[in-house]
Amino acid sequence: MIKFQISKTSSLPLHIQLLDDLRHKIIVGDLKPHDQLPGEWELVNDLNISRATIQRAWQTAQEEGLIYRVAGKGTFVAEKVQRGERVTIGFIIPEYRGTFAMKLLSGAERVLRKGGYRVRFASTDRDVAEENRILGEMMDDGIGGVILVPVRGTLKDRLVGSAALRLPVVLMDRPLNGLVLPCISSHNYAGGLQAMKHLIELGHRDILFVARPHLDLWSVAERYRAYQDALRQIGETPKAAFLIGGDNEISSYEAYLNHDDAEIAPLVDHFRSEARPTAIFAVNDWMAIKVQRAIQQAGLRNPQDISVIGFDDLDIAQYQSPPLTTIAQDAALMGAEAARRLLTLIQDEETQSVLTLLPTELVERESTAPPPK
Repeated sequence: MIKFQISKTSSLPLHIQLLDDLRHKIIVGDLKPHDQLPGEWELVNDLNISRATIQRAWQTAQEEGLIYRVAGKGTFVAEKVQRGERVTIGFIIPEYRGTFAMKLLSGAERVLRKGGYRVRFASTDRDVAEENRILGEMMDDGIGGVILVPVRGTLKDRLVGSAALRLPVVLMDRPLNGLVLPCISSHNYAGGLQAMKHLIELGHRDILFVARPHLDLWSVAERYRAYQDALRQIGETPKAAFLIGGDNEISSYEAYLNHDDAEIAPLVDHFRSEARPTAIFAVNDWMAIKVQRAIQQAGLRNPQDISVIGFDDLDIAQYQSPPLTTIAQDAALMGAEAARRLLTLIQDEETQSVLTLLPTELVERESTAPPPK
């Protein structure tokens, strides 16, 4: 029997964790069409959560078409109806956990299915070798084209972009340095300027950019460039990015659920020093959550002592304490635009610009305020 997992230490609501784990298990194939789910009371005992929590998660899952119920028999995994023989499109991303990934998939799938295409999903687990294996397998299986969020890394020993990969490919979220392929991404630089403008208009001048050691990633580099340019425009000298954590790219859930205090200890020490900033621009919402924890461990308050703004507007942002001000990306639109671009390649239509940048939006909540006097 399949086992679901939740974390009682996470501030993400339990029903969202359960729904997300259900989505993940369906996508990766742990749960297949018509598999029966554990009963509600069985989940109550296994997970030590309320029946109302389970019912709330399953209600949303049913509305999304993930499950169906049979009176007197139980709850089962739904199967999407397929009609006729259709070309299959590959959809490959680093991980299927989290609403951002699901919205990318939803946006792409809506366009592709409307166009009469099947969609085949795969996760690389942020490993280049796995990305190569999946691409090779899809090519051998006669896939018509691929939408790909590439694993972080160089072009060395990589199938994507090489002459050996005989498939049309459209990238999402991040281009690869040295590779000219169509890519659909958020306008990370403009979004970074939105974040900085918000902090500056609140009165902040001493602002720090906090990230993992991934400044080589285009999306991260663009946000950091915006941070630097915004400060220079008001006559301030930007600081070097404050980098915490390891160099390896890890999953979003690992980044959040890992409460290793050693990772944020340098940030806690910095916040306790006289050189502490009045505001933080975090590279993404997961990092912003770590920053909020570091502020708390330093004996300070957010936003009274230090303001924090993130980037992404993940569902989890609104459930933080305080709720997180952030820059929203439209993941569903990104997925849809990537699918449209791929279809133009498959149909040999005239291609558009290589890099398409989608607008972002400031979502103001309670983690930002004027600097302390």
